[in-house]
Amino acid sequence: MTDQLDTEDAAAPNAWVKIADIVDLAGRRPVIPITLYGRRLVLFRDDQGELGLIGRHCPHRGADLVFGRREDNGLRCPFHGWHFDRTGQCVEQPAEPEDSTMYKTIKLPSFPVREQGEAIFAYMGEGEPPADTVVADAAHSLDN
Repeated sequence: MTDQLDTEDAAAPNAWVKIADIVDLAGRRPVIPITLYGRRLVLFRDDQGELGLIGRHCPHRGADLVFGRREDNGLRCPFHGWHFDRTGQCVEQPAEPEDSTMYKTIKLPSFPVREQGEAIFAYMGEGEPPADTVVADAAHSLDN
């Protein structure tokens, strides 16, 4: 499973785009699927209240991280338990030998996110995101 759709969606603009409302992450389980500019992603709020926007599918067997367990400031894959932080970095692989460092080489796509007012914005453009929140029209959907 890939996090890229087979579409000809427009390239992401070099601007912050609104991807959700803060209320979308309210409740006991602040994890939602999002498709943005042809990419399947998962938006979540970690245990410290920080936002993460990472690739939606575990690179091991393609399990959907929307169903992952939220723990230790990230998401744990529901299939084999690989654990990813909010930057998409794999931080644990439970079935590997204790001295294995393979997890350090595994990283999901991730994108900067921030809150402003009652909205959540993401930056998927080239280079560093602009300091101000310039809103572009987003080609996205909440995949509820």
